[in-house]
Amino acid sequence: MRRASSLLAALIGFLLAVRGLAAWHGRDADALFDGELEAQRERARAMDAWTGADLDRGDFSTGAARFDGEWLFVTRLMAVLGYAQTALEHPELRAEHAARIDESLDAMLAPEARAFDREAWGRDALSDLGGVRDHVGYLGYLSLALAVARAVSPTSRHVEMEERVMRHLVQRASASELGLLETYPGEVYPTDNTTFFGALGVHDAVTGEDHGALRRRLSRRLETRYRDPRTGLLYQRVDPDDGAPLDGPRGSGTALAAYFLSFSDGALSLALHRSLRAGMLTRTLGFGTAREYPAPSGGWGDVDSGPVILGQGVSATGFVIGLARAHGDRETFRAHLATASFFGGPVDGRHALGGPLGDALLFALTTALPPSRWEAR
Repeated sequence: MRRASSLLAALIGFLLAVRGLAAWHGRDADALFDGELEAQRERARAMDAWTGADLDRGDFSTGAARFDGEWLFVTRLMAVLGYAQTALEHPELRAEHAARIDESLDAMLAPEARAFDREAWGRDALSDLGGVRDHVGYLGYLSLALAVARAVSPTSRHVEMEERVMRHLVQRASASELGLLETYPGEVYPTDNTTFFGALGVHDAVTGEDHGALRRRLSRRLETRYRDPRTGLLYQRVDPDDGAPLDGPRGSGTALAAYFLSFSDGALSLALHRSLRAGMLTRTLGFGTAREYPAPSGGWGDVDSGPVILGQGVSATGFVIGLARAHGDRETFRAHLATASFFGGPVDGRHALGGPLGDALLFALTTALPPSRWEAR
């Protein structure tokens, strides 16, 4: 009896310690969720060092040059989104963050930043503007960065580029029977396309232009053709000829797509968030995680998902943070931020194990704005 009591006491102590650990790692969650200025400043400061650094593909270690280039590029994008979101939430940050945005955009437009896309297509994306190649793996993400930059600074020196990129993507999307554009030749990913869908909404709000019919068509195709009817999640990859799924529904792609859609189609973004909550999210002793593959299926981790541990995906778990803030889901925000902080290894406001991409993602996702804030621009 005494031994059983000791084991029970030890178990209770362990569970309390885990819950206390989750509470410590989520200690800033409420301040970030509520958009407190100093909490957002701290995230911005963590990003500042990376923004000013001379990063290149060698600073990433995926094992493939193309993916290293993608990670470098997405780091710059997420920095722009974080700086833009915080500038719009706190106007006193606008001037400082507008300068950081311009610096990040310059890096995104540099020839070396376009190398991963150029190597895949055999053509430069900016030289192909107005042509017949989509390049949505570069131009889609760039379009979102340029659009939110214009929302912060309507007279930004990057406005002309924003208009050129948007014209190209509108032209290509309008001509697409699938309603989706190619990331690379013969490769179509719904998530990559949502960057352009989100950018188009911001563009219309900022400029007063009306691409409403195209936006509704694109969202309708995404919802009815590329969303798995059983789980409500998006297919990760589809056939470029007929749109048939080539990779099943995934947590990481759906969560990231839903965040990008919050810039343009709040209703679809919320619907995807609810699908994730219904079948993919788990909360244990204050820590939140997200499955990468819907039950009962499983799979290995890859460059999109990050490590998959007992079915729980690192990328999906982190991406949910942005959805939770955008859609007012405080409890999910707390739990997933605690997990991201625990595995990221926080040191002086930065995350030692996440590197520049980890800090950039957390900056953007923890400062995500409600869809109504973009509609009101």
